[in-house]
Amino acid sequence: MIIDNVRLAYSHLEEPRAAAEGAEPKYSVTMIIPKNHPRVAEIKEAMKAAIQNKWNGKPPKGLRSPLRDGDETDDAGERLKGPEFTDAYFLNASNKKAVEVVAGKDRSRASSEHMRSGNYASVKIGFYGYDTAGNRGVGCGLNGVWITRRGEPLGAASE
Repeated sequence: MIIDNVRLAYSHLEEPRAAAEGAEPKYSVTMIIPKNHPRVAEIKEAMKAAIQNKWNGKPPKGLRSPLRDGDETDDAGERLKGPEFTDAYFLNASNKKAVEVVAGKDRSRASSEHMRSGNYASVKIGFYGYDTAGNRGVGCGLNGVWITRRGEPLGAASE
């Protein structure tokens, strides 16, 4: 599945990064997807299909999802994510292996500047069910990125 016109955040496309100490390093990106994006329903259906494939339609309780609500708040009512996540979902995707990252209309090899958080892209992904070391859920595999346009930098890059 290819999701067009998403904003990239937490972009680790040049070098793999471990999510936690001792974890396996992976190439990864978070996609900020507007809630009214035309592919949201397809994303949810693809996640249901991954659950069907892994657990024959009988998912265990407490499944983790890679698709999260950017408007989520904590118990005190404080937003968990910054303003760029307002009225959007966010989807984390990763791969143990480097993925092809291209940029521009000619789809040439992307430079470091293209790969920064805040830019917009079309991202090729796939969903799968997992059950590892007591963790169960739907994962999102990262299969390729096409940087389509520049956006305002996010995070440390914006300072």
